[in-house]
Amino acid sequence: MSLAGCAVNPVTGDSDFVTISESDEIAQGRQYHQSIIAQYGVYDSPELQAYVNRIGQKLAAKSHRKHLTYHFTVLDSPDINAFALPGGYIYITRGIMAYLNSEAEIAGVLGHEIGHVTARHSVRQQSGQFASNLLNVLVTAVTGNESLGQLSNQLSTSLVRGYGRDHELEADKLGARYLHEVGYNPESMLKVIGVLKDQEIYEKALAKKQNREANIYHGVFSTHPKNDQRLKTVIRAAKKLSDKDYQDDNAQTYLKMIDGMSWGENVAQGIVVKNRFMHPGLGIGIQFPASWQIVNRPDALLARDFDKGSILQMTLLELKDKEDLKSALKRQTKDDKLSVKSESYGASATTQITMGKNKQPARVSALKLDNKQAIFIIGTNTDAAFKNTDAELIKINRSFSRLSKKQIADIKAPLLKLIKAKSGDTFSKLSAKSTIAYDGESILRLLNRAFPKGNIAPGQTLKIIAADE
Repeated sequence: MSLAGCAVNPVTGDSDFVTISESDEIAQGRQYHQSIIAQYGVYDSPELQAYVNRIGQKLAAKSHRKHLTYHFTVLDSPDINAFALPGGYIYITRGIMAYLNSEAEIAGVLGHEIGHVTARHSVRQQSGQFASNLLNVLVTAVTGNESLGQLSNQLSTSLVRGYGRDHELEADKLGARYLHEVGYNPESMLKVIGVLKDQEIYEKALAKKQNREANIYHGVFSTHPKNDQRLKTVIRAAKKLSDKDYQDDNAQTYLKMIDGMSWGENVAQGIVVKNRFMHPGLGIGIQFPASWQIVNRPDALLARDFDKGSILQMTLLELKDKEDLKSALKRQTKDDKLSVKSESYGASATTQITMGKNKQPARVSALKLDNKQAIFIIGTNTDAAFKNTDAELIKINRSFSRLSKKQIADIKAPLLKLIKAKSGDTFSKLSAKSTIAYDGESILRLLNRAFPKGNIAPGQTLKIIAADE
């Protein structure tokens, strides 16, 4: 890291104390870009990637650091997020794009992230805090109060980073300015805030019901209340920069671009249908009880029964040369004396694991895939509740099956699709036909700006989630 000392802020013209030069900033972005792509993957739609890049490049050309080479990437992630790395690397997930309704709205999100880059927020924050870990961008996802000890490190990570009130407001101000310069109405940013705040209300209510911490998105617009007067002030200031007739928000173009976009996890990483997890690449299926909620990520599958307190984690286990499943479980638990029993589905044992500061019972299981790999499952609950949980864990293990070629071919990816509402359509009826795994009615309402109690008008364009045909 080179010591740049005081540098002129490209936005304000004031001197900032920074310890990172612009060349180092660009190098950081380039380096961490590879980590982001490895973690989340690039969404496989050249047309959508090009569309987002065109919008982003138009905004970047009006920015205070137009000399940078900007990179805009749609990540193959269901997370509702957008963020920027130093040096002009900007990301938006297909997860957040599903909830946006127009080209002007996605421009608002990208403009805000360009604002973070042009104001060098990550660099200024690093200089003040001497951050050492991926710019503090990657943090462990909040999945509840409990953990599975060291094994919880296998759980998914998500980008839930914010810069603080002042930096976020500065990014809003810059984003609004860039929207104005390009010809989008900066008021579009307020619409984005509206839908994200509805998401926050829903998630907090759900988390309270499930007795867990809320997994709140802390990125773009996160520091604002829904009717933020300070934000309205900076947006109106942008509109006063010059007389301008704003272009159409291009809602139809945008909706056409996301029609058919993947929903939820990447099907190549496995899919959950009626609480049955199926993985086409591994050719396996595992059934979970209806009351369990499942989160599937590239590195692990996490399933929980929030009412009963049961929790399970499933990962891929590499077997050593000629290693049997009993030996694999002993190695994985670091317990040579583990009493392992062979089962029709593989091997299993009960043990103790550390949950926070306490120990509690757990079942560990290995389901053999081939001579090189197995599925490793660990499930747990408190001493008092473990007997009932263990019965369900055994049932989950016994549901393990190999998928036939036809079953694999019949796996259909959930897609976001556009339909015209018919007379009599309700969110309740549409959710009953949907492939959304949990609380489909609320999700459809959020997607269609009708949360919590909006109605459907005949002929209205609606977003639904349906299986690929």
